[in-house]
Amino acid sequence: MPKYPSTAVVVIDPDPAYQRQIAYLLQESFQCVPANTLHEAYQAILRFRPGIITLELDQPDGDAFAFIKYLQQDGVLKPILIACVTRRSSVLDKVSAFRAGADDYFVKPVSSTLFYGQMLLLRRAGHLARSVSVR
Repeated sequence: MPKYPSTAVVVIDPDPAYQRQIAYLLQESFQCVPANTLHEAYQAILRFRPGIITLELDQPDGDAFAFIKYLQQDGVLKPILIACVTRRSSVLDKVSAFRAGADDYFVKPVSSTLFYGQMLLLRRAGHLARSVSVR
């Protein structure tokens, strides 16, 4: 079973065009794994153990906030960083995502330069958090 390094990003979005756009924006520093549904995403997360996931909150097969909470409750999956990349722009959605355990929040369409930079910062934060928890 192949595994990507922590530079893997599972891109959870029911829109394949947006999956491709995110993969294109991140291709220089990340290996993107697409997932159309939360079920596919969970299987990809177990298989590839990504450092980061991007998550569209509007999912055809479940509640994205509950999915975030579920990942946060799993001791093995909790270190995965979660960036919501969504069409939802309300303050309530942003607060709900952060309360559920999201690490960052982007409203579509994303600024390519800012998005790429923030993803690099998330990866750095993940490495720092893992190095502190190991000690």
